[in-house]
Amino acid sequence: MKKILVPLLSIVIFIGQSICAQIKPENPITSKEAKPVYFEAGINASLPVHIEMYRTHRLGIGFNTRIGKIISRKLELGIRLDYDYRFIRKNTRILTSESTLQERASHNNFSLFCLKPNVQFNMNSKWFWGAETGIGYALSDEDSKIGLGFVSEYASDQQFGWCSGLYLGRYFMINPNKNKLGLSMNLTQFLAHGHAENSLGLKINYRFLN
Repeated sequence: MKKILVPLLSIVIFIGQSICAQIKPENPITSKEAKPVYFEAGINASLPVHIEMYRTHRLGIGFNTRIGKIISRKLELGIRLDYDYRFIRKNTRILTSESTLQERASHNNFSLFCLKPNVQFNMNSKWFWGAETGIGYALSDEDSKIGLGFVSEYASDQQFGWCSGLYLGRYFMINPNKNKLGLSMNLTQFLAHGHAENSLGLKINYRFLN
């Protein structure tokens, strides 16, 4: 009996070792990358590049958040919420008692909210570019009812319009767990009545773990 048990035990141990050798331990990084949905948030800064708004306004600062869904290594779909607060040019607030509401608004700061579905293409693990378009809503500090109505091509109470953008950026790894810091250049526009006001800026976003 003992003579039979020895070779039998040897065979069982050999089979067990073979099975264990074939089972690869789960890589925690691969597991995290495999999750299809992630969240990122950050800050933005931009300057108007269209002549109409450039005459009256300058720096815009704000924040943005984005939820993305990984479709493949190269393709992601997402939705972004942008907020920008744009400041008037220095020493341009020259108003009189006869100034119209549009004139007063053109010399005041304003806020712009945008909600934009987007598609992002990853050229490799570092470089990416994307396009987005959605709805925009503007509020003037002079009068919340006027929005971007101070732009001559818009209606006097223009608050809603289409917000679109193109962006190109690069990810930087923060730690081995694949936390990413993204830096991107963005060309954005607010479109209404066939007229677009454009801005060029930078976004710095932190991409949280999947």
